[in-house]
Amino acid sequence: MKKRVVQHLIYAAILVLSAGNLVDVLAQHPEVKTGPDGKAPDFGSCQDCHAAKSAGPAVHAAVQMGCDSCHAITRFGKQIDVTLTAEGNDLCYTCHQDKRPQAGQLSLHTPLHKERCLTCHEPHSSPNVNLLRQPTDKSDAAGNLCLSCHKNIAAQIQKPVKHPAVDAGCGACHATHKSEPSGKPEGIFHLTAPQPDLCLTCHDAAEAGIQKAHRGQPFARSRCSECHNPHGSDRPKLINNFMHAAFEGDSCSTCHTEPKPGQAAVELVEGARRKLCLECHADVQESLTRAKVKHPALETDSGCVACHSPHAATYPHQLRRGPAKTCMTCHKDVAEAAVMKAYSHRPVTELGCATCHQPHGGERKRFLRAETNDLCLACHDIRGMEAVQLHERTKEPLPLFGGAVSIDPGFLKSVKTIQLDAAREKGHPILARHPVRGDHPLVKNLTCLTCHQPHAANGSARLFVKDIADGQELCRTCH
Repeated sequence: MKKRVVQHLIYAAILVLSAGNLVDVLAQHPEVKTGPDGKAPDFGSCQDCHAAKSAGPAVHAAVQMGCDSCHAITRFGKQIDVTLTAEGNDLCYTCHQDKRPQAGQLSLHTPLHKERCLTCHEPHSSPNVNLLRQPTDKSDAAGNLCLSCHKNIAAQIQKPVKHPAVDAGCGACHATHKSEPSGKPEGIFHLTAPQPDLCLTCHDAAEAGIQKAHRGQPFARSRCSECHNPHGSDRPKLINNFMHAAFEGDSCSTCHTEPKPGQAAVELVEGARRKLCLECHADVQESLTRAKVKHPALETDSGCVACHSPHAATYPHQLRRGPAKTCMTCHKDVAEAAVMKAYSHRPVTELGCATCHQPHGGERKRFLRAETNDLCLACHDIRGMEAVQLHERTKEPLPLFGGAVSIDPGFLKSVKTIQLDAAREKGHPILARHPVRGDHPLVKNLTCLTCHQPHAANGSARLFVKDIADGQELCRTCH
C-alpha cells in the first residue's frame, strides 16, 4: 500500500512538472554516432546538435578538447544516458587542481566549499572572461556577478561617498580564488596585493594633500583600511562609519607621538595598546577586575587592538572583522567548522560570538553568559515567544541576559523553540519525562551539548553531535 502511494506521488509530480525541465531530464538522449570502429562514441558529432555550447567569446578549453573531457555515455539496452565523469566541483578539480581547497584554508570563497563552481562559471562558453556567468566590472548589483552574493558590499557602494576604484570592477583589487596567506587581510579578503601596496598603486603617499591629512605621520607602511572603507562610506574621505572617540575628536596625540624627521613608522605613546585604552574604558577595566576567567587575547602584546581598530571600522565597537570573524582570527577550530561544515548555528554566523560569550572575560568557562541550558533556552524556550511578539510590534530589540545582549525580535521569531515543564528539566526531545539537564544513568552532566554542537555540524541542521544525520541514530548513542 505504501509503495503504491509513493508511486502515485511520483506520477503526480511528473504531471505537475511536465511543462518544465523534468521532461527533458526523463527524455531519452538521441542515438550517438560511433567512430570508425563502430563501437566508441564519436563525441565530435555532439556539435551537430550542441553547436551553441562552443559559440561564445570565451569557450571552455575542455569543450575544445572534446565532450568526453567531462561527459560519458552509458547504455542500458536502448536507453542512452549522458552523465558527468565526476560529481560537483570534483569534476572541475580534475583539471583545475590548483583551485582545490587545501587543509587549513579558512578564507575560501564560498562556492569552493559550500556551493559549486557553476555558481559563478558557465561550463561550456560565455560572453564574459573566465567563463563567468556575469561580468564583474560593473558597480551595480544587477549587473555584477560578485554583488549578487555580497549584499553588504552592494549596500556600501550605494553610500554617499564611493571609492572610484569600485567602478573599475571587483577584479581591480580582488583575486577570486586566492585565500593565502591565511589570517592576513590579503588572504581573508582575496586581495591581489597586501596593504598598503595595493592602495599605493593608485594613491601617492608623498602627495602634499595626503601628507597634510595624515599630520605628517609616516603612514606609508600602515594598513589603509584601519581608517578608510575600500568600497563606500557615509563620511568624507571614505572614513569608516564606526569611529573611535579619540580619532573622531581629532586627538591623535592621545595615542601617537609627534612625528620626527626620518621616522620610519607611526609610533605609539606608552601603554597605547592596553593600559591607555583602559584609562578611558573604565567599564571594561571593572569587568576584567571582577572576571574569574579572562580572555587571553587581552594579555598579548597587541592588547585591545588585536580585536578593535583604534581608528575607525565598518562594524560597531570598532571590531576589525565584525562580530564573528574577529573571534575566528584566533579561534581556528570555530572558523574551520563554520567554513567546512554544512550547517552553522545562526548566532555564530549572523549575530556574532558575543551573543553567547562575554568578549573580555566572565565567571564561567569559555566566558559563557549563562550556564549551558539557560544560555540555549534564552532563545529556544517557547515561553519567550510572547516577549518576542511584543518587541516585534514595538520594533524594539529584545534584551537578553539582563540587557547585556539585544537581539532583533525578527531573528528570534524564526528560531525553533521547545516546550519544557515548569522546572525546565524535562520534556525534550520526545517524551514529557525525558531529562534535559543534570545527571542521568546513561549520561553524566546532561545538557543541550550532550546532543547538539554549539557552532556547526554536518549531517543535520539540528547540529547533532558527532555530525549525526538522523534523530533515531542520535538516540541510539545512549539507548
